[in-house]
Amino acid sequence: MYKPVRIVLCLILMLVLSSLSHAQETQLKIRKPVFAGSFYPADRNTLDRMIDTYLKEAESKSEKLPGHIFGIIAPHAGYEYSGRVASSVYSQLKGKEYKTVVLLGSSHYIPFMGIAIYPSGLWETPLGKVQIDQDIARALTEKYKSIKPFSPAFEREHSLEVQLPFLQKTLKSFKIVPLVMGNLDENDYKTLVNALLALFRQNPKGVLIVASSDMSHFHSYNKAYQMDNLALKDIEELNIEKLAVDLNKGQCELCGSQGVIVLMMIAKKLGAEVKVLNYANSGDVTMDKNRVVGYGTVAFSYPDNDHALNKKEQNILLTIARKTLEEYISKGDIPQFEIKDKKLLKKRGAFVTLTKNGELRGCVGYITPIAPLYKAVSDMTIAASTRDMRFPPVSGEELKNIHIEISVLSPLKLVNNVNEIEVGKHGLYISRGDYSGLLLPQVATSYMWNREKFLRQTCLKAGLSPNTWEEKGTNIYIFSAQIFSE
Repeated sequence: MYKPVRIVLCLILMLVLSSLSHAQETQLKIRKPVFAGSFYPADRNTLDRMIDTYLKEAESKSEKLPGHIFGIIAPHAGYEYSGRVASSVYSQLKGKEYKTVVLLGSSHYIPFMGIAIYPSGLWETPLGKVQIDQDIARALTEKYKSIKPFSPAFEREHSLEVQLPFLQKTLKSFKIVPLVMGNLDENDYKTLVNALLALFRQNPKGVLIVASSDMSHFHSYNKAYQMDNLALKDIEELNIEKLAVDLNKGQCELCGSQGVIVLMMIAKKLGAEVKVLNYANSGDVTMDKNRVVGYGTVAFSYPDNDHALNKKEQNILLTIARKTLEEYISKGDIPQFEIKDKKLLKKRGAFVTLTKNGELRGCVGYITPIAPLYKAVSDMTIAASTRDMRFPPVSGEELKNIHIEISVLSPLKLVNNVNEIEVGKHGLYISRGDYSGLLLPQVATSYMWNREKFLRQTCLKAGLSPNTWEEKGTNIYIFSAQIFSE
């Protein structure tokens, strides 16, 4: 007679345990604010008013920078000490539409090797919750072995958390990819730079990098000023080698030096402009000039390009490529398109790259602007799928597994000095006599080649000996590419 009762009790217990499990899982996925109430106000209204005040002060003192800001350096001390300095760079971001913000911080408390990533969930501040860009985090961990989840690095790390309220007050809608760096070797730096450059290629104006760093610690006011201005000069000149020497000698200090150096490396490859926006130290707030901490803000930008394709235009080209591929392979038809967008009607060089399960399946393109861009993409989709001599034609059974990437090229530029070549930014086209070969910018990045290796490989692609680039009579051209994919 008690059996039905036991069954009901078991069902109730299962429901309770399931509910508790779900609550625990939800709680684990939300990183609660650790430093609200210490580094910044825990009360939403107080925090809101404080940042508004700082931003209004900053806006009244400076004009908007020209060009597109893709990276910033911002301090991470308590807001009463560094908030006004931080606002000088965050005010430059107001109204901009970044899809993803990559947060770079150095581990202050947990020693480890490599790069830690927070892979999923939400980060909460008194101003609300911010979602982790789980797709990008997954892609980074799958492709780059140096980047992996390591939760202890984030549990009590303030350098990333304190950036969020400023981002929440200045950006409309965004996700984050939190990265904390431990001890890095040369390959770790290269890995992270290549990973972030790949994000920029996919969405040139949709990614922002925030390198979180304070400057000198606990020197006299005048000593701190001298040390910090040396560091800011190195940063503004993108002199990575000198900054590294100055840091090693103790002539300057950056507690987030790894993120700063990564951002500088990316800036060099993008041909970026660097602007120091503000500097102060804690002595300017407390009036205690004996032991101060320095804070600086820097913006990294490149000129707005009227020729760059926006997301809508990229999607149109990807749709054209997909429809062309499917109709030509399955029916032998070449679809017609009515295009009115001026950028897509302009003659541009373009390559279409097809991959299957991550492996190259075809890549063909126009080096020079022969046809309107939309037509070039349609033509090269057919060529890449049927006329790349390295591969058999794509079959109908393969269509669902084919991934499309498009590279829209800038005009070729003949170089007289190979030092002009910037790996990650430039593609190469080498010609000599009847031989010529081209490699896109992303090829060198994906294989982590240096400049000489890139030149040698391009010679081999042209059917020349690897050292032909050094010989008189060999023409070396560079170009850049806007790269996007499905």
